[in-house]
Amino acid sequence: MRHGDASDGAFAEAVGGRLSRIDGPAKITGAAKYAVEQQLEGLAYAVLVESTIASGKVRAIDTTAAEVAPGVLQVLTPDTIISLKTAADWFGTPPPDKPYCPLARDITFSGQHVAAVVAETFERAVAAAALVKVSYEETPAIVDLSDGKAGDGIAIDAMTKEWGDAQGAFASAPVRICAAYNTPREYQAPMEPHGLIARWEGDHLTVWEPSQWLDGMARTYAEWFGVPFENVRLMSPYIGGGFGSKALALSHGAVAACAAKMLGRPVRLVMTRPQTFTGYGGRAATRQTVTIGADVQGKIQSIVHRGVNETSIDGMWVEPLGSVTSIMYTTPNFSSKQNVVRVNSVVPGAMRAPGENPSAFGIESAIDELAYEVGIDPLEIRLRNYAEQDPHAKKAWSTRQLREAFAAGAERFGWSRRTPEPRSMRDGNQLIGWGVAAGTYP
Repeated sequence: MRHGDASDGAFAEAVGGRLSRIDGPAKITGAAKYAVEQQLEGLAYAVLVESTIASGKVRAIDTTAAEVAPGVLQVLTPDTIISLKTAADWFGTPPPDKPYCPLARDITFSGQHVAAVVAETFERAVAAAALVKVSYEETPAIVDLSDGKAGDGIAIDAMTKEWGDAQGAFASAPVRICAAYNTPREYQAPMEPHGLIARWEGDHLTVWEPSQWLDGMARTYAEWFGVPFENVRLMSPYIGGGFGSKALALSHGAVAACAAKMLGRPVRLVMTRPQTFTGYGGRAATRQTVTIGADVQGKIQSIVHRGVNETSIDGMWVEPLGSVTSIMYTTPNFSSKQNVVRVNSVVPGAMRAPGENPSAFGIESAIDELAYEVGIDPLEIRLRNYAEQDPHAKKAWSTRQLREAFAAGAERFGWSRRTPEPRSMRDGNQLIGWGVAAGTYP
């Protein structure tokens, strides 16, 4: 019999055991050489200049002082940077036939790249970047989902799932729960910041950059510059933490590669920690309303789910808020719809545990509310509403052992010792609480 602990010997070495990472010694001794630590002859350093407004247009960029600052090699603006082609998205969708500029004239979020300074040293590039003066024509910004200017957003028909009469069943249910759940914008913060070194040799580009998707990022660089895919070599010695944020070539990479091509020498660009909060998207902020209708025994009669997530003014990101809601528990009546709302923010992106994370948070919180309302143990109410098959497709699961996992977890955790009354459980002088939740992916 396996117990999932040290008594299982070799089994525990693979699950829950202490395994040494193959790259661990190099990282903890400092021997690991990350992408931007390559020492190349003639290396120059680029520093970004970012917008200080969230909405509007760049009226003018005064680079006079920066251009004559010591050690400055080049100042890039939307007017001086070389023109690129628009690349396909990460699904490979053919791009529109229009130019791409990684430095913005039209401002859609605070922290957008508007200029860059390249110098002989990093310190001189930082000093010169502070001399770049940008003037704007500012317009009102939509701050977040709660902004009155945000509106109801755009309906995403592909996210709609409905069966039965969810609204009618909820209205007639003896027990009714209605609650709202919000999650904020969440960001990856990898220990290795986002950055790269770009070097051109003729029409061949070598990029040293941490990457979670080498081919996809290399393809983007190739499409931006109109060179064959095989002309781009992307070197990623270590990822240094990514969590979804290092899977795509981003605008700072385009700036560095442009600078390297224009100068004819390798260029290093590393974003600061504050810049990473606008250099890529993180997980979108979400808002969900979950209503559950049930009988007095806690059997669910209806689930009505409404969700909304933020996206950028000029991009689209759908955080699938109903994906877990529709398959976790059996119900004869169900309705889930979702909108996206445009706000003045960088477009959200992939983050570890995609939309299933906020989706599970909403439905699992609502199930707990129902358990409290009817006075049934949170684990027991999940078992009473266990989905023996896909509630929507009406097909058997290929495998689903959540019931067994609940039983094993409850036994090992000592769930029977839990008391439901608030403030009734202590560990010495500390109040504690025990809870249960589940999720699925996809």
